[in-house]
Amino acid sequence: MTDKINMVINLSILALLIYLAVQVHELQNPPKYQPAVSMGMVDEQEFKYNIKTFLNNVIEEAITEQENK
Repeated sequence: MTDKINMVINLSILALLIYLAVQVHELQNPPKYQPAVSMGMVDEQEFKYNIKTFLNNVIEEAITEQENK
């Protein structure tokens, strides 16, 4: 029984070490983020309008949900 417990502990430690290695690698080599606005794919005014509209819709839905409770 203790052999199985030791194996589970060892596998857990191994999984955590692998996860830590991946996270450290991502910190050292962050992805290069290029938003669509800077690449010229979307008009900046249109992009801002879409973001504002999205946020307004989310706020309205949250208010409606709270009022219905």
